[in-house]
Parts: sequence; C-alpha cells; structure tokens
Amino acid sequence: MLDVISIGNINIDLSFYVDKIPEIDYEVLANLEIFHGGGAANFAVAASRLGLKVGIIGCVGNDYFGKKAIEELEKEGVITNFIKVVNEKLTGMVCVIVEKNGNRRMLAYRGANEYLEKTISEVIDKIPYCKYIQLCNVNKKVFMEVKEKIKKTKISLDPGGRVIEFSLNDLEGIDLLLLNEVECKKLTNVNYKEGAKLLSKYVNIVVVKMGERGAYLFDGNNEIEIPAIKVNVVDTTGAGDAFNAGFITGLIKGLSLRECMYWGIATAALKIQKKGARSGLPNINELKKFLSYYQNPTSSIFSIF
Repeated sequence: MLDVISIGNINIDLSFYVDKIPEIDYEVLANLEIFHGGGAANFAVAASRLGLKVGIIGCVGNDYFGKKAIEELEKEGVITNFIKVVNEKLTGMVCVIVEKNGNRRMLAYRGANEYLEKTISEVIDKIPYCKYIQLCNVNKKVFMEVKEKIKKTKISLDPGGRVIEFSLNDLEGIDLLLLNEVECKKLTNVNYKEGAKLLSKYVNIVVVKMGERGAYLFDGNNEIEIPAIKVNVVDTTGAGDAFNAGFITGLIKGLSLRECMYWGIATAALKIQKKGARSGLPNINELKKFLSYYQNPTSSIFSIF
C-alpha cells in the first residue's frame, strides 16, 4: 500500500545563477546547471527520502530528458507505473533565474505536462488505495475529477499558479490546502490570516507558506504560526514542495499539527541551502538531526523514532 500519490508536473529545470537580473536589452553572465524538477516530482522525491511509500502520476516526453526523469524518480524509490510517455510534446522544462540571495524567477514550458488531464481520465479508476493524494499545481479539471472520483483517500492541494482557476466552492470538503501568501490573497482577496480562516470554512486544514517569515496554519479551531529557521539561502527553488513533503509526512506518521509545521519548515530549510529543487532534500535521519539542533522543548517530535 502506498502512503501518498503525487499528481502534477515532471520537469527539467535549467537553472541560471546570476549576480543580478539584467535590465531590458542587456545581458549578464550566468552559471548554468541542469536539474530534475516539477512540483509533483519534487514532492515525490522529498516524501520518499523521508521514508514514505510514494507513487506519482504525470507525463513526460518520449525523449532523453523524459527517460532520465523516470530513471531519477525510480532511483529515489518512487513508483512510476502511472507516468505517461507522450510522443506529441517534449518533456516539460523550466528556465529558473536565481539571484545571489536565492530568490528566483521562472519561465515554464509545459510540454508533456499538458497531457495530464487525459492521463488522469485514463488511470483514475486504477489508482491504488493510499493515505493521501497530493495535487501539485494541477488545473481545475484534473482537481475536480480526482475530488469527485476518489472518496476514501484524503486529498491535499497545492494550487500554485493555477490558483486563479479555483473558487472557494471548488475546494469544499478537501482535507488539506497548502498555498503561499500570494496565492492565498488571490483566492480570498484578504490577508493571510483572514484568508486562512475564510478557507477553513471549506477545507479541513489550511497552511499558508510565507517564505523567510515561516508558515501559518488554521484548522477551524487551532491557529499556529511558526517562524522560519534562519539558514544560508542558496536557492529557494522547490522550497514549497519540500515543505509540503515534510508536513504531509508528519501527518501520515501521526504527529500533531504543530510538529507537522516544524517538519515542513525544517525540510524546506535544508533544501534551500543547496542548488536545485532536490539536492538539499533530507532523508529522515538528516531531518531528525537538523530538528534536534533546533529543538522545540514543547514538542514530542522525536518520539516516533
């Protein structure tokens, strides 16, 4: 039995590291590195390293990068049976421009990811039972099909840039909503605390990720805000995916919501100290060691080991 199935993008990241963003009609020198990426794939790798049994549903092109993307996921222990290889498009790619402070800007070519909607329709009745389905930056049609047809599994959504496609009513009844502060504002038109409280009328647990300021949770009763852990920031690419994996791993292991927040924040803090979306993702022992350094005296985080 799988713990979680991740649904969404599988990409190749072309990461350009620059001292500053060029002005219009100017160029700057950059260092280039190529990484595996995509929100669903990043989440799957992060959760697998933390000890979960993970599957993924997504699409890649019938090309070199698609083959390598699948191989990399399999090396990480991710079940890839439901990845669709398509001939019509190349594997999705993202141009990531990373500044000195670790902040990044992205240009995305969706490519084979455009076929996810068709793929979901083909496999929806074959999806094995799992504890959570994590939807990563999927369109509304994919989300609604999963929501309507998957009844016994808890559903988590990180809407990403697709947040503009959703209404509050679309989210009715899902178990977990993970979004950043900008996405929360776009969805609710109010600040993150008021937005989370509004969203909690539709969703069981709402988590707002706030980057260097940490994260905020509201579940209709409990309000939890945890500051970020101060680390040397190298590259924030994939930080949100890392947080999601840490948080959901905590939920599946039966931790309290506060402990889950620490797991998410710590996983993201480790990731952003390395280049690329996956290089810094910890295994469970690395996360345990890191958390022990920043111990929360009121937590029983380590009792499960």
